[in-house]
This record gives sequence, C-alpha cells and structure tokens, in this order.
Amino acid sequence: MGIVIKSVTAILILLLGIAGLSYAASIASEKPLDDAARAAAPGEFVALSDGNIHYRWFGPEDGETIVMVHGFSTPNFIFAQNAEALALAGFRVLTFDHFGRGWSDRPETAYTPDFYDRALVELTDALQLDRPFGLVGLSMGGVISAEFAARHPERISKLFLFVPAGLSLAGEAGSMNDRISNTPVLGEFVWQVFGKRILLGNSQYEEGSLPMENRLAGDVIVQMGFKGYFLSLLSSYRNLPMRDADQVFQRVSSTGLPVMAVFGGRDTTVLPKSAERLAAAIPKAKIELLTDGDHGLNYKMHMVTSPMLIEYFSESQ
Repeated sequence: MGIVIKSVTAILILLLGIAGLSYAASIASEKPLDDAARAAAPGEFVALSDGNIHYRWFGPEDGETIVMVHGFSTPNFIFAQNAEALALAGFRVLTFDHFGRGWSDRPETAYTPDFYDRALVELTDALQLDRPFGLVGLSMGGVISAEFAARHPERISKLFLFVPAGLSLAGEAGSMNDRISNTPVLGEFVWQVFGKRILLGNSQYEEGSLPMENRLAGDVIVQMGFKGYFLSLLSSYRNLPMRDADQVFQRVSSTGLPVMAVFGGRDTTVLPKSAERLAAAIPKAKIELLTDGDHGLNYKMHMVTSPMLIEYFSESQ
C-alpha cells in the first residue's frame, strides 16, 4: 500500500509540475501591450483611471453620435460593417475596445458592472460627448449598455441591442465548465492555457463559407498575443452577470428610453428565448428575431442589420 501511495503522489507531483510549466510557458509567450505595440493600432488612445482605452471614430464630426459597445471576446472591429454604414448615412460613430480586449490595457482587477460603467462614463466624458447619444450594445456589450442606460438615462437618446447577454445564455449556471471557471487557480490555469482553443472552437468564427464582405474585419488572434487577455475574459465571466439579469432590463424599462433589440433564431450563445424575456422586461421595446441569424448576425447579416440601425436612429422619438 505504501508503494502505491508513493506512486500516486509522485504522479500528482509530476502532473502539477507539468501544469505549472504549461501555465508559465503560456504567460511567457505573451507580449507586453506597450507603446511600441500600440503603434500598430488603427485608432487613438485616451487615458482613463483604469488604463488606456483604444477607440475609433467614423463619420462626419457634425453627425448625431452613436456609441457602439462590443461583446465578450471580439474587439471593436466586430462593428466595422455597421459603423461604416452608419457613417455613410451621416452619423458620427464611436467604437472602442473594452479593457482587456483589442488594443486597450488589461488592468488586473475585477471586471464588474461598476468597472464597465466607469470606463464608459470616463470615455464619453473624455471625448466630450455632452449631448445624449445613441447606444448600441452587442452580446456582453448588451448587458453593459443596458446597465449604463439604467444608471445614466439622461446621457442616452436611444438604446439598440444586438443579441444581448443577461437573459438566456447557453450553458447552465453550475455546470462543470461553470464550476471550473469559478474555481480559483483552476479557472486561471484553464483560461490561460486553453483559452485560445476554447474561443476559436466557437462556431461564430467559422467563416469559410461566408463572402469576404460578411466576415469579421479583423483578426481575433492578434489580441490574444498580449499579456492579460485571457485572464481579463475570465474576470468578466466571473464578475459580470451575463445570464438571468432581467432586473437590469426592467430598470431600463422604467426610464422610458426607446429600446430596440435583434435576436438570432440560430444563436447558440444568446438563446432565442431571450427575446421573450426581454419583451417581458421591456414591454415597449421593439424586438426582431432574424430566423437565420446566429451570434454574429450584426456583421454576417449586415445588409439586413445595418439598415435596421439606420432606420431606428433616424426615426424621431
């Protein structure tokens, strides 16, 4: 029995050593997001209290402003087709990378609703958006935008939501994947070492059959090469409610702000039944379900979704 215990102990030590080396190697392979790296960014930067945020403007300076808030893992270029269409229609469009994504800094902190709200408040203040603006939120950006609208309705003219998280999300709370991600040390190891494989296994990134104009306008892999990306995703996963947050949308409803949302019938991330829950939370919201849409419907179906944006933000309230 003693030999067996020693053997098992030796195997465990070996496995822990391999895991530790894998984690260290993954960290060591990442580059710092410094000034030299930022020189390759297509947009501009502004210093906020939690770090530097990367942002881009589209459209005429005198156009009505629309701010677009991206989702969990893909940075601001996920809105490229929509932003360009809105710009051509005369709108002034702001896109930006969340902290931890794209070219923005990756602060080591809890990515909570307060953290995201502070970033959006400080960004719009720094860029002197002193008049109510249109707000567009996509996926995780949907619940962030809803929270922002509920807290600061005076800053918003209209809210538009693409496949918003915060309602019915794929995967059950308390599932094996959920427990692993929420377990200290283990969650960090899995996301840091296997995060790239996990993300690129998402069917949203299967674009081979799509025409070039309906594909993402950037490479999602570039941001993964800089330190802090995967751990920032994990912090968002742990600290930002992305399912069963109906009360956030109910608070938006109480503000009386105009709201429109678009869901996809083939979305395997934000489930289609989210549309019903949003309708219950915001009874006056205009809700569309695109039968053939998946989680990337904003750009994969931009010939449909961009006209929706233009029409919605062109309508008088």
